[in-house]
Amino acid sequence: MQDPPSSSPVPARWRGPVVLASLMLALQAGGEPVYEALRYERSAVLGGQLWRLLTAHLVHLGWTHCLLNLGGLAVCAAFAKDRAGACAWAGAFVALALGVSALLLLASPRVADYAGLSGVLYGLFVWVLAPQAWRGDLPARLALAVVAARIGWQLWSEPTEAQRALIGGEVLVQAHLYGAACAVLLVLAQALRSRSPA
Repeated sequence: MQDPPSSSPVPARWRGPVVLASLMLALQAGGEPVYEALRYERSAVLGGQLWRLLTAHLVHLGWTHCLLNLGGLAVCAAFAKDRAGACAWAGAFVALALGVSALLLLASPRVADYAGLSGVLYGLFVWVLAPQAWRGDLPARLALAVVAARIGWQLWSEPTEAQRALIGGEVLVQAHLYGAACAVLLVLAQALRSRSPA
């Protein structure tokens, strides 16, 4: 998906992340009522509040949690050489957010609630890095290896009390794994689509 030409002072690869970051900050400023209305809550989703499947990834447990994810988003955007345009980022965000939420709903029935960008963020890293790594870009390969190693480490080791205290709640490693897995499927689907005859 390509955005139309623009005279914006914001480089193309930063537009999507800037919009996403602005939305996250605005929702965080809304405080507890916004968080309660938008977080993933299994019982509420099953009761018909389907917007939570998408909005859960935009609200956070607190300002520290939000700012940590914003920092990660900035690093991800810095790697995004060929993922230019807000439309491409928006499409990836929606696909990954719905994918992570669907997997939480279907594969992790014990997860009662969830909030934060981190699951989607791991997916965005894979979405940004995998095509570059496939083309032989060494920094992208190294960064992708770090992402995979971090998920592996998180699955193997329990989150520490310090980590829980830092973000103000539980670290849900399943969401990180689901985000990365959904991104692999997204990258493959986009690659197949780009190779198919018009």
